[in-house]
Amino acid sequence: GRERDGSPAKRSRSRSGGRQGGRERSRSRSRSRGGRGGGRGGGRDDRRSRSPRPDADKMSLRDEGAVAYLLGRNGTTKQRLANFSGARLEIDPRADGGGTVEIIGSDDERRLARICIDITLQQRNNGKVKVDLEGLRALGEITHFDVDQSAVGFVLGAKGATLRQFEKMYRTFMFFDNDTVVEGGKKRLYILGTRENREKALKECENAVSYKLSGNGAVSSWRERDQPRYDDNYRHNDRGGGGGGNR
Repeated sequence: GRERDGSPAKRSRSRSGGRQGGRERSRSRSRSRGGRGGGRGGGRDDRRSRSPRPDADKMSLRDEGAVAYLLGRNGTTKQRLANFSGARLEIDPRADGGGTVEIIGSDDERRLARICIDITLQQRNNGKVKVDLEGLRALGEITHFDVDQSAVGFVLGAKGATLRQFEKMYRTFMFFDNDTVVEGGKKRLYILGTRENREKALKECENAVSYKLSGNGAVSSWRERDQPRYDDNYRHNDRGGGGGGNR
């Protein structure tokens, strides 16, 4: 009788203890797995934080004064390039005047930013601009306009201010070819941007040239009548400047 009475009780206690022990072991294994998983997850987070951002490129600025030129007065050149390309630019200067620029954005935004940065830096001291024009034409991103030399300074404006204003108005990037004189003694102006924006900027430039050469057309609202209308630097040195040189 005791066996019949005691055995079921023992079996019950044994099962109960087994279930409790199982639960404890399960929780222990779960905590152990969670700890290992958390460690792996933490490692992945650390690796991500240390690795370069996948949507960012870095350009090295080795020349003395390159950072200051790319920034422009009060950061205006940097902002202008960012507005056109759509990329965010983060410039890290060095004591020797060089530094790095991080370009953050989509593939197209970063590509446009690199092109504009490269052209801008080539323009220092009225330097010769080398750019893959055929590649830009193939992508449908560039238009050119041949400007009579007597009107180049007028299109540029004082220290390039007029051309910069066109860029801002129509979200374009514009520069003159310093070294090529095309048929009729004209200077070639290049306009980068979307087709719609290029057409608007081109029309504005055509109007400025027409006004300068014949007096036809009207001076647009962007031009202050009491401000200098010419890039004196261009007139004295016969240089088209990548949009006026001084930024």
